[in-house]
Amino acid sequence: MTNDFQLTDGVLTIRPGTRYIRSQQFSENPDIRKIIVPEGVGFMEDEAFAECEALEEVILPEGLIGISVAAFASCVSLRSINIPSTVKSIGDGAFLFCTQLRELVLPAGLEEISDLAFQGSGLESICVPESVLSIGEEAFFECENLCHADVLGENTRIGLNAFGSNYALHSGYIAPGYPEENSGPAQLLYTLLWCSCPERHKESTSRRAEEFIRGSEGLIMERVLKMNNIPAMTGLAERKLLDPRNVDGYLKTALQEGLTEISALLLRAKGSAGDMEEEFEL
Repeated sequence: MTNDFQLTDGVLTIRPGTRYIRSQQFSENPDIRKIIVPEGVGFMEDEAFAECEALEEVILPEGLIGISVAAFASCVSLRSINIPSTVKSIGDGAFLFCTQLRELVLPAGLEEISDLAFQGSGLESICVPESVLSIGEEAFFECENLCHADVLGENTRIGLNAFGSNYALHSGYIAPGYPEENSGPAQLLYTLLWCSCPERHKESTSRRAEEFIRGSEGLIMERVLKMNNIPAMTGLAERKLLDPRNVDGYLKTALQEGLTEISALLLRAKGSAGDMEEEFEL
Protein backbone atom coordinates (compact mmCIF):
# COMPACT_ATOMS: atom_id res chain seq x y z
CA MET A 1 0.00 0.00 0.00
CA THR A 2 1.44 3.37 -1.02
CA ASN A 3 0.50 6.59 0.77
CA ASP A 4 -3.16 6.45 -0.27
CA PHE A 5 -3.70 3.61 -2.73
CA GLN A 6 -2.57 0.23 -3.94
CA LEU A 7 -2.59 -1.09 -7.50
CA THR A 8 -2.28 -4.85 -7.72
CA ASP A 9 -3.07 -6.98 -10.78
CA GLY A 10 -5.11 -4.17 -12.28
CA VAL A 11 -7.19 -3.54 -9.13
CA LEU A 12 -6.85 -0.07 -7.63
CA THR A 13 -7.78 0.07 -3.96
CA ILE A 14 -8.02 3.46 -2.27
CA ARG A 15 -6.72 3.51 1.31
CA PRO A 16 -9.40 3.60 4.04
CA GLY A 17 -9.44 6.99 5.66
CA THR A 18 -8.98 8.85 2.39
CA ARG A 19 -11.40 11.79 2.24
CA TYR A 20 -11.17 12.79 -1.41
CA ILE A 21 -9.50 11.89 -4.69
CA ARG A 22 -7.39 14.61 -6.28
CA SER A 23 -7.87 16.08 -9.74
CA GLN A 24 -6.40 13.81 -12.44
CA GLN A 25 -4.87 11.64 -9.71
CA PHE A 26 -5.36 8.45 -11.72
CA SER A 27 -6.19 9.79 -15.17
CA GLU A 28 -4.69 8.13 -18.25
CA ASN A 29 -3.45 5.16 -16.21
CA PRO A 30 -3.35 2.21 -18.65
CA ASP A 31 -3.08 -0.46 -15.94
CA ILE A 32 -6.28 0.10 -13.95
CA ARG A 33 -9.03 -2.43 -14.67
CA LYS A 34 -11.05 -2.15 -11.46
CA ILE A 35 -11.43 0.57 -8.81
CA ILE A 36 -12.56 0.07 -5.22
CA VAL A 37 -13.29 3.30 -3.36
CA PRO A 38 -13.86 2.84 0.41
CA GLU A 39 -16.43 4.50 2.64
CA GLY A 40 -15.24 7.85 3.90
CA VAL A 41 -14.40 9.26 0.48
CA GLY A 42 -16.83 12.16 0.16
CA PHE A 43 -15.87 13.64 -3.19
CA MET A 44 -13.51 13.42 -6.12
CA GLU A 45 -12.00 16.30 -8.04
CA ASP A 46 -12.23 16.83 -11.79
CA GLU A 47 -10.97 14.15 -14.20
CA ALA A 48 -9.96 11.88 -11.31
CA PHE A 49 -10.10 8.74 -13.48
CA ALA A 50 -10.48 10.20 -16.96
CA GLU A 51 -9.07 8.29 -19.93
CA CYS A 52 -8.29 5.10 -18.04
CA GLU A 53 -8.87 3.07 -21.18
CA ALA A 54 -8.59 -0.37 -19.55
CA LEU A 55 -10.98 0.42 -16.67
CA GLU A 56 -13.95 -1.98 -16.63
CA GLU A 57 -15.49 -1.84 -13.16
CA VAL A 58 -15.89 0.77 -10.41
CA ILE A 59 -17.23 0.29 -6.89
CA LEU A 60 -18.16 3.56 -5.18
CA PRO A 61 -19.09 4.04 -1.50
CA GLU A 62 -22.13 5.36 0.26
CA GLY A 63 -21.33 8.87 1.44
CA LEU A 64 -19.99 10.05 -1.89
CA ILE A 65 -21.87 13.26 -2.71
CA GLY A 66 -21.13 13.71 -6.39
CA ILE A 67 -19.49 12.41 -9.55
CA SER A 68 -17.13 15.19 -10.61
CA VAL A 69 -16.55 16.88 -13.96
CA ALA A 70 -15.15 14.37 -16.50
CA ALA A 71 -14.47 11.94 -13.65
CA PHE A 72 -14.67 8.91 -15.96
CA ALA A 73 -14.61 10.63 -19.34
CA SER A 74 -13.29 8.47 -22.17
CA CYS A 75 -13.06 5.36 -20.01
CA VAL A 76 -13.92 3.40 -23.12
CA SER A 77 -13.91 -0.05 -21.47
CA LEU A 78 -16.07 0.86 -18.46
CA ARG A 79 -18.95 -1.61 -18.17
CA SER A 80 -20.03 -1.55 -14.54
CA ILE A 81 -20.38 1.25 -11.98
CA ASN A 82 -22.74 1.85 -9.07
CA ILE A 83 -24.03 5.33 -8.23
CA PRO A 84 -24.50 5.47 -4.43
CA SER A 85 -27.76 6.76 -2.97
CA THR A 86 -25.90 9.72 -1.44
CA VAL A 87 -24.83 11.16 -4.81
CA LYS A 88 -26.67 14.41 -5.59
CA SER A 89 -24.99 15.48 -8.81
CA ILE A 90 -23.28 14.05 -11.88
CA GLY A 91 -20.85 16.58 -13.32
CA ASP A 92 -20.21 17.86 -16.82
CA GLY A 93 -18.96 15.08 -19.07
CA ALA A 94 -18.67 12.66 -16.15
CA PHE A 95 -19.22 9.62 -18.40
CA LEU A 96 -18.50 11.26 -21.74
CA PHE A 97 -17.69 8.65 -24.42
CA CYS A 98 -17.96 5.67 -22.05
CA THR A 99 -18.97 3.59 -25.04
CA GLN A 100 -19.17 0.22 -23.26
CA LEU A 101 -21.39 1.45 -20.41
CA ARG A 102 -24.71 -0.24 -21.22
CA GLU A 103 -26.58 -0.15 -17.91
CA LEU A 104 -26.74 2.34 -15.04
CA VAL A 105 -29.18 2.84 -12.17
CA LEU A 106 -29.57 6.44 -11.06
CA PRO A 107 -30.40 6.84 -7.34
CA ALA A 108 -33.68 8.24 -6.11
CA GLY A 109 -31.99 11.19 -4.40
CA LEU A 110 -30.09 12.44 -7.45
CA GLU A 111 -30.77 16.13 -8.16
CA GLU A 112 -28.66 17.18 -11.14
CA ILE A 113 -27.31 15.64 -14.35
CA SER A 114 -24.98 18.20 -15.90
CA ASP A 115 -24.11 19.09 -19.49
CA LEU A 116 -22.65 16.28 -21.62
CA ALA A 117 -22.77 13.91 -18.64
CA PHE A 118 -23.42 10.78 -20.74
CA GLN A 119 -22.84 12.10 -24.25
CA GLY A 120 -21.66 9.40 -26.62
CA SER A 121 -21.99 6.67 -23.97
CA GLY A 122 -23.21 3.14 -24.68
CA LEU A 123 -26.33 3.33 -22.50
CA GLU A 124 -29.24 1.27 -23.81
CA SER A 125 -31.88 2.42 -21.34
CA ILE A 126 -32.09 5.11 -18.66
CA CYS A 127 -34.60 6.07 -15.99
CA VAL A 128 -34.19 9.57 -14.56
CA PRO A 129 -35.86 9.64 -11.11
CA GLU A 130 -38.38 12.23 -9.93
CA SER A 131 -35.80 13.82 -7.65
CA VAL A 132 -33.75 15.17 -10.58
CA LEU A 133 -34.28 18.92 -10.91
CA SER A 134 -32.32 19.45 -14.12
CA ILE A 135 -30.81 17.56 -17.03
CA GLY A 136 -28.10 19.57 -18.75
CA GLU A 137 -27.59 20.34 -22.41
CA GLU A 138 -26.64 17.32 -24.52
CA ALA A 139 -26.55 15.18 -21.37
CA PHE A 140 -27.53 12.06 -23.34
CA PHE A 141 -26.64 13.35 -26.80
CA GLU A 142 -25.61 10.86 -29.50
CA CYS A 143 -26.03 7.73 -27.38
CA GLU A 144 -26.44 5.48 -30.39
CA ASN A 145 -27.61 2.44 -28.37
CA LEU A 146 -30.19 4.31 -26.29
CA CYS A 147 -33.59 2.69 -27.00
CA HIS A 148 -35.65 3.70 -23.97
CA ALA A 149 -35.63 6.75 -21.70
CA ASP A 150 -37.92 7.77 -18.85
CA VAL A 151 -37.84 11.18 -17.16
CA LEU A 152 -40.19 10.81 -14.20
CA GLY A 153 -40.17 14.28 -12.63
CA GLU A 154 -42.86 16.61 -13.96
CA ASN A 155 -40.78 19.62 -12.89
CA THR A 156 -37.45 18.37 -14.25
CA ARG A 157 -35.80 21.00 -16.46
CA ILE A 158 -34.48 19.41 -19.63
CA GLY A 159 -31.66 21.22 -21.40
CA LEU A 160 -31.24 21.80 -25.11
CA ASN A 161 -30.61 18.59 -27.06
CA ALA A 162 -30.46 16.57 -23.85
CA PHE A 163 -31.63 13.52 -25.83
CA GLY A 164 -30.69 14.80 -29.28
CA SER A 165 -29.45 12.63 -32.16
CA ASN A 166 -30.60 9.40 -30.51
CA TYR A 167 -32.13 7.72 -33.53
CA ALA A 168 -32.62 4.36 -31.80
CA LEU A 169 -34.68 6.00 -29.02
CA HIS A 170 -38.06 4.42 -29.75
CA SER A 171 -39.86 4.44 -26.41
CA GLY A 172 -40.03 6.38 -23.19
CA TYR A 173 -41.98 8.70 -20.95
CA ILE A 174 -41.00 12.37 -20.60
CA ALA A 175 -43.15 13.59 -17.71
CA PRO A 176 -42.48 17.34 -18.19
CA GLY A 177 -43.97 17.13 -21.67
CA TYR A 178 -42.50 19.06 -24.57
CA PRO A 179 -39.13 20.82 -24.26
CA GLU A 180 -39.10 24.58 -23.86
CA GLU A 181 -37.40 25.13 -27.21
CA ASN A 182 -39.58 24.79 -30.29
CA SER A 183 -36.98 23.27 -32.59
CA GLY A 184 -38.19 20.77 -35.17
CA PRO A 185 -35.80 17.96 -34.14
CA ALA A 186 -36.79 18.25 -30.47
CA GLN A 187 -40.51 18.26 -31.29
CA LEU A 188 -40.04 15.26 -33.56
CA LEU A 189 -38.22 13.29 -30.88
CA TYR A 190 -40.71 14.09 -28.13
CA THR A 191 -43.67 13.34 -30.39
CA LEU A 192 -42.25 9.93 -31.29
CA LEU A 193 -41.72 9.17 -27.60
CA TRP A 194 -45.27 10.30 -26.85
CA CYS A 195 -46.56 7.90 -29.51
CA SER A 196 -44.93 5.00 -27.65
CA CYS A 197 -47.05 5.56 -24.52
CA PRO A 198 -49.65 8.32 -25.09
CA GLU A 199 -51.83 7.08 -22.25
CA ARG A 200 -49.19 8.07 -19.66
CA HIS A 201 -49.05 11.74 -20.62
CA LYS A 202 -50.96 14.77 -19.45
CA GLU A 203 -53.56 16.31 -21.73
CA SER A 204 -51.47 19.35 -22.66
CA THR A 205 -48.65 17.14 -23.93
CA SER A 206 -51.09 15.02 -25.92
CA ARG A 207 -52.55 18.11 -27.57
CA ARG A 208 -49.15 19.35 -28.67
CA ALA A 209 -48.12 15.92 -29.93
CA GLU A 210 -51.28 15.48 -31.96
CA GLU A 211 -50.90 18.98 -33.42
CA PHE A 212 -47.33 18.18 -34.45
CA ILE A 213 -48.43 14.92 -36.07
CA ARG A 214 -51.16 16.65 -38.06
CA GLY A 215 -48.72 19.29 -39.26
CA SER A 216 -45.71 17.03 -39.85
CA GLU A 217 -47.16 13.60 -40.59
CA GLY A 218 -44.77 12.98 -43.49
CA LEU A 219 -41.75 13.72 -41.30
CA ILE A 220 -43.08 11.50 -38.53
CA MET A 221 -43.69 8.58 -40.87
CA GLU A 222 -40.35 9.04 -42.63
CA ARG A 223 -38.61 8.51 -39.28
CA VAL A 224 -40.94 5.65 -38.27
CA LEU A 225 -40.28 3.77 -41.51
CA LYS A 226 -36.56 4.51 -41.63
CA MET A 227 -35.97 3.35 -38.05
CA ASN A 228 -38.64 0.59 -37.98
CA ASN A 229 -40.10 2.34 -34.94
CA ILE A 230 -42.76 -0.13 -33.86
CA PRO A 231 -43.71 1.56 -30.53
CA ALA A 232 -44.43 4.87 -32.28
CA MET A 233 -46.33 3.16 -35.11
CA THR A 234 -48.42 1.32 -32.52
CA GLY A 235 -49.49 4.60 -30.93
CA LEU A 236 -50.25 6.20 -34.29
CA ALA A 237 -52.39 3.24 -35.36
CA GLU A 238 -54.24 2.77 -32.09
CA ARG A 239 -55.11 6.48 -31.79
CA LYS A 240 -56.06 6.76 -35.47
CA LEU A 241 -53.76 9.73 -36.03
CA LEU A 242 -52.82 9.19 -39.69
CA ASP A 243 -54.61 10.80 -42.61
CA PRO A 244 -56.30 7.80 -44.30
CA ARG A 245 -55.48 9.26 -47.71
CA ASN A 246 -51.78 8.69 -47.01
CA VAL A 247 -51.85 5.22 -45.47
CA ASP A 248 -51.57 3.30 -48.75
CA GLY A 249 -48.33 5.11 -49.58
CA TYR A 250 -46.82 4.32 -46.19
CA LEU A 251 -47.97 0.71 -46.48
CA LYS A 252 -46.35 0.32 -49.89
CA THR A 253 -43.03 1.58 -48.52
CA ALA A 254 -43.24 -0.67 -45.47
CA LEU A 255 -43.94 -3.74 -47.61
CA GLN A 256 -41.07 -2.89 -49.96
CA GLU A 257 -38.70 -2.56 -47.00
CA GLY A 258 -39.89 -5.81 -45.42
CA LEU A 259 -41.17 -4.08 -42.28
CA THR A 260 -43.61 -6.79 -41.26
CA GLU A 261 -44.86 -5.37 -37.97
CA ILE A 262 -45.10 -1.84 -39.31
CA SER A 263 -47.09 -3.17 -42.28
CA ALA A 264 -49.51 -4.97 -39.97
CA LEU A 265 -50.04 -1.82 -37.93
CA LEU A 266 -50.64 0.21 -41.08
CA LEU A 267 -53.20 -2.35 -42.23
CA ARG A 268 -54.90 -1.87 -38.89
CA ALA A 269 -54.87 1.89 -39.47
CA LYS A 270 -56.19 1.38 -43.00
CA GLY A 271 -58.98 -0.82 -41.67
CA SER A 272 -60.13 1.94 -39.35
CA ALA A 273 -59.69 4.67 -41.95
CA GLY A 274 -63.38 4.80 -42.69
CA ASP A 275 -63.98 6.04 -39.17
CA MET A 276 -61.66 8.97 -39.86
CA GLU A 277 -62.64 10.13 -43.30
CA GLU A 278 -65.23 12.58 -42.07
CA GLU A 279 -62.70 14.10 -39.68
CA PHE A 280 -60.08 14.68 -42.36
CA GLU A 281 -62.45 15.86 -45.10
CA LEU A 282 -63.23 19.17 -43.47
